[in-house]
Amino acid sequence: MLYGISSGLSAQDAAEMVNTALKSGNAVKLSDHFNSSLDISLPDTDQTMSKSHATQVMKSFFKNNPPKSYTVNHTRSSREATKYIIGTYKSGSKSYKTYVLLKKTGEKYLIVQLQFEQE
Repeated sequence: MLYGISSGLSAQDAAEMVNTALKSGNAVKLSDHFNSSLDISLPDTDQTMSKSHATQVMKSFFKNNPPKSYTVNHTRSSREATKYIIGTYKSGSKSYKTYVLLKKTGEKYLIVQLQFEQE
């Protein structure tokens, strides 16, 4: 019996899956955790977009900036059912400070904000 097992992911589980997707540059896996609309901020883009548009934008970003490494620098949860992840994404000679904001929506934690700021 699977009684008692929640169908939703905890904030920690969701954060680990997001970090794995960022580490591998996998936009499809990352988009599994996108809210229906989210804020995306990249060096050449800063707007609110749909999940499907954000997926295409991240596919392009990862294609042009394949991951060399991704390191989580800081995580924090708040009482408002949110989780922050701050990290460093490296691609070739470029380095980006990353910021991910996940918010509990129903039973899942979903990305509502994603930023890559070149250092």
